[in-house]
Amino acid sequence: MARGESRKRKPGTPDYRKRFWAAVTAIVVAAGSIGVSHAGFTLPNQAQKQVQMAAAETEPAEQTAKKQVPNAAKQSLELEDAQGIQEADAAAVADQSELESDKTTASGFRSVDETVYATENLLNVRSGCGTEYEIVTQLNQGDSVQRVGIGDGWSEVLYKDKSCFIRSEYLTTTEPGSEEATVTAQGAEADAQGAPVSNGCIVAIDAGHQAKGNPDKEPVGPGSSTMKAKVASGTEGISTKLPEYELTLSVSKKLKRILEERGYQVVMIRESNDVNLSNAERAEIANKSGASIFVRIHGNSLDNTTVNGTLSMCQTASNPYNGGLHAASYSLSKKITDSVCAATGFKNRGVQETDSMSGINWCKIPVSIVEMGFMSNPEEDQKMARDDYQELIAGGIANGIDAYYQ
Repeated sequence: MARGESRKRKPGTPDYRKRFWAAVTAIVVAAGSIGVSHAGFTLPNQAQKQVQMAAAETEPAEQTAKKQVPNAAKQSLELEDAQGIQEADAAAVADQSELESDKTTASGFRSVDETVYATENLLNVRSGCGTEYEIVTQLNQGDSVQRVGIGDGWSEVLYKDKSCFIRSEYLTTTEPGSEEATVTAQGAEADAQGAPVSNGCIVAIDAGHQAKGNPDKEPVGPGSSTMKAKVASGTEGISTKLPEYELTLSVSKKLKRILEERGYQVVMIRESNDVNLSNAERAEIANKSGASIFVRIHGNSLDNTTVNGTLSMCQTASNPYNGGLHAASYSLSKKITDSVCAATGFKNRGVQETDSMSGINWCKIPVSIVEMGFMSNPEEDQKMARDDYQELIAGGIANGIDAYYQ
């Protein structure tokens, strides 16, 4: 055989090199770690590589494939199972979330089931979701109802097993007198840091008129046979065209804020223009509110556009319905008129006594109708439409109320 040629093995002749390395591999595998740490010898690195190569070569391809395929299939199945479980869980969560979000009342509100409590007195409970709907009843602070739905700033509640609606901002889930309510109240007191302390006086404020008048008749006083329209929509500014019912509500809200800053508790007869309350009903609300005085805010009007100034009204001493309140009502009216004129510079037209006003005659507490100025006078109309003058008027009325209680 020439140098460099390899010797070819005859067919059927065993390959002794592979057998040798296979034997060595078997010894090493059998010995395991013993062959290294306890047998006292270690194969050289090169020999280890050769052993590994020989072991690989001696393993039939089919056997290797059989080991690899099941392992790969097993891993694939495990991944698929895991992915399937995750997808199933996600689908279940999504389905549950969709089911929960789809729970609505017949009115389309998000469905709930909880007891809520009124945070204000004389809280209107309406037959529909909006101030244009009929007032079914009124709640006082602390009264409870069952809330079954929430949506669009309104709560759907059950009253005598019928669905009614209340503004959500005047409801709370905290039970009055509970530990949570006590803690909340203490926290609010601590956060106030200088908030006014209550002076113990309750004032009822009526913003005169409303968006739509009611020409139906009612007695001018308790038991009277004389009838009068329940309520008018009022006048409007000769220059600004500002409706009286908007002007009176704007000033009333400012007056409420000022009085509360001074420690008064305020009862608002109305806080929106879309109401339907007669003059007698307004007086009755004030009578039942716990207020000690009733202040009614109005704008004046005459055909003579040159007439201007501020005046107030109360009953006469001989009023057949509440003449005994004349002295207190007159005192309240005069102090308010004087203070408004001092604040605004408007002409002081004094106090007018009359027994023709149902809003006065139905009162059981001292009352004053404040005619802030003449909306028929261009100059006063424009001033009363301004926010700064409304602040002056409201501040003047508050000063008169302060003077009344002193």
